[in-house]
Amino acid sequence: MTATTTQTAEPSPAEGGDTSPDEPGAWQTFRRNGVGMTGAIMLVVAIIIALFAPLLAPYDPYESVRVAIDDIYQAPSAAHLLGTDDGGKDVLSALLYGTRVSLIVGFAAAAISLLIGGFIGLVAGYYGHALETVLMRITDFFLVIPALVLQIVIVAIVGQSLRNIIIVIGVLGWTTTARLVRSQTLTVKQRRFVMRARALGAGDAHIIRRHVFPLVLPLMLANTVLVISLAILSESTLAFIGLGDPTVISWGQMLNFAFTRGAVTAGAWWALFGPGLALLWVVLSATLFGTALEDVFNPRLQRHHLEPELPQARRARARAHNHADEPVSDALLSVRNLSVEFETALGAARAVDDVSFDLRRGESLGLVGESGSGKTTSVLALLRLLPPGGSVAAGQVTFDELDVLTLPASDLRALRWQRLAIVFQGAMNALNPVRTVESQIAEAVRLHDDGVSRKAAAERAGDLLASVGITRSRAAEYAHTYSGGMRQRAMIALALACDPDIVVADEPTTALDVMVQAQILELLASLARERGMGMIMVTHDLGVVAATCDRVAVMYGGTIAEEGPTAEVFASPQHPYTRLLLEAFPDIDHPDRALSSIPGAPPRLTNQPSGCRFHPRCPDAMDRCTTERPPPYELDDGRLAACFLHDPATVGSGGGSGDG
Repeated sequence: MTATTTQTAEPSPAEGGDTSPDEPGAWQTFRRNGVGMTGAIMLVVAIIIALFAPLLAPYDPYESVRVAIDDIYQAPSAAHLLGTDDGGKDVLSALLYGTRVSLIVGFAAAAISLLIGGFIGLVAGYYGHALETVLMRITDFFLVIPALVLQIVIVAIVGQSLRNIIIVIGVLGWTTTARLVRSQTLTVKQRRFVMRARALGAGDAHIIRRHVFPLVLPLMLANTVLVISLAILSESTLAFIGLGDPTVISWGQMLNFAFTRGAVTAGAWWALFGPGLALLWVVLSATLFGTALEDVFNPRLQRHHLEPELPQARRARARAHNHADEPVSDALLSVRNLSVEFETALGAARAVDDVSFDLRRGESLGLVGESGSGKTTSVLALLRLLPPGGSVAAGQVTFDELDVLTLPASDLRALRWQRLAIVFQGAMNALNPVRTVESQIAEAVRLHDDGVSRKAAAERAGDLLASVGITRSRAAEYAHTYSGGMRQRAMIALALACDPDIVVADEPTTALDVMVQAQILELLASLARERGMGMIMVTHDLGVVAATCDRVAVMYGGTIAEEGPTAEVFASPQHPYTRLLLEAFPDIDHPDRALSSIPGAPPRLTNQPSGCRFHPRCPDAMDRCTTERPPPYELDDGRLAACFLHDPATVGSGGGSGDG
């Protein structure tokens, strides 16, 4: 990358450069959460007591001692701060030792539940279909069975050892975790950054491990903390009804002995108060601690989605866009008769219908049209990234003599990002919020080159960010700390990670102010020229196409209305829809020209008009437009226009005068 390019793209402080305030880290965020800190401190106190119980306890509750009748249920005193139990032993010592057993049961059973429930939830949510149905029916089966009743039955059968109790509680306590993880996975796998990872060429295992699991982890951890408290309560309940391990001291065992051996009758409240308070302490601490985990593990929550972006203050520099004299080769990407359908309640809806276009090496093609015209669906189809419910109904996509639509999954993953990359619409959603920007760029590099070390990949990520005007010091930050323009630059750097032959830019300037739009467009155009990449620009903004594209394809109702060199199409539109689009766009050279709007609205996918899709809104519509669909007519200058006004028979008969 030349120095000129780097300087052109360098952001000013107002754009969110190095002068932006530091974002708080995980520890700082956690410290600000009073509820979470309270719960954590309470839980740490319990853990410290469990670890150092032999040092803290004034007596050994497991030691056999001779007691007299007066030693039984002694009231609290200096010798026994919480009194004695029915065996004349110190209640405080038993309580401290019981902390060990209760916490071991809680943490061990919760770990088992987390492993089983997390695995089933991730697999069911990510893969779906028949596998999801089978796994969730098994989950429902265990869910409807009362867990405590089943625990009592199984423990009574297998034996009352501590190991058996832990396994039974853990194995029967995973259902809630599985359902929660599945629900979160279903949401996360639809997010744009997961689609971006799939476009990188990542396999399912990699996507689950590096993109889905980190987003599901906060919910899993928060739920696991709750499972810890429930496991402790379950063990205490089993011990209270006489199914605890008789060889160890736990809080439930202490309550069982107190109730069954006359503590209530004797008025020995201290025998119940200690273990009851301990259970309340741990359950409350686990609940409070769990509420703070989401803030710690999900950095995106540190910034509200309505918080304003950093101000943009830099004006774009002059741009040079005329590179028509650059040599081009034969078509690198060829799309022929592409049709895409989506399943709806009303039947199949055709979002793209018989679309064809070519992209040559080093060429920029713009896809323009109103919202819903099929632009984004077309490019997602050629990359095989259609969302659930969408499928390619017909057509062929050829890239460098490869049939993309029939490639095996392994070959397709190798093709994505290394040869075909995409800049997704909405960079905030396309970047993983729980991973740093640098790590996501480095991920793309290492996915396609196993020989690259982590250090080298990180260095490559820093170089790419620097090439788009983001200083290396910002590389290790999360996407939410970047301004809107910086996030879009980061997405461009990510798209260039493997030096692709073609980059698809899907609405790359959406929601950005005019000045930042100009910078992004200049950056895309300069990178395409210098690297010799082909580029497909998807946008509804005619000005964007005029600034960056050699050729333009105007789409309407899922079809291409007109295609040709950008300058010629804009200077002399040959399709009524193109003409009306241009008339609705401001012209800075003629500020006095009145703007017009296109009457009516784009057609619904489930109710497309017969014949020409545009005829209900077209001022030049003829009778045949309502029944026949016009083919793309090749004009003298090499352009294509799908309009009967260019049918030689119509022209020869004097039709198409525009009088309807």
